[in-house]
Formats: sequence, C-alpha cells, structure tokens
Amino acid sequence: MQSVRRFLALLVVLFSIPVFAQQASSSAPPVHITGAVLSLNDNILDVKPPGAPAVWVTIPANLHVDRGALKEGVNVSVEAYWADVCYVATEVTIQK
Repeated sequence: MQSVRRFLALLVVLFSIPVFAQQASSSAPPVHITGAVLSLNDNILDVKPPGAPAVWVTIPANLHVDRGALKEGVNVSVEAYWADVCYVATEVTIQK
C-alpha cells in the first residue's frame, strides 16, 4: 500500500510539470523576427534575419498561415515567444 501511495504521488508531480512549463512559456516576452525564409518543413519555419544566424520557429497547427506562400527567399515578419527549446509563432506576416 505504501508503494502505491508513493507511485501516485510521483504521478501527480510528473503530470504537474508540463502545466508549470506552459505557464512559464506563455509569460515569456514576445520577440519580433524579420528575415528571409530558408525553408518550411512541416511546422518548422527556418528564417534568416539579415546579419544574424538563422532561427527556427515552430508554427502551431491552429495558427492560420498561408503555408503555400512561404517559399525560399520570401521575406517574413514573425511574432513569437521562446518556449523551452524553440520559438513558437503567434503571428506570421509575409512582407511584399
């Protein structure tokens, strides 16, 4: 019985970690990234700002973006926030 209680306590702790991680990432300050598209693979946009290294930005599935227009060399403006290991886009604008 003692081991079951320990196991349940461990589960509660493990399941609460993602909740705290999400709260911390959603409060991260937004970042503005402007540059040329290097590639778009699935939901990962590779953007090369002028004079800086390329940046990978995850585009969430629920964010409306014209993915067909995100071709190599197209200039984009991305609003994003840092979430643990990568940037997550909140807005992607194609510059003309």
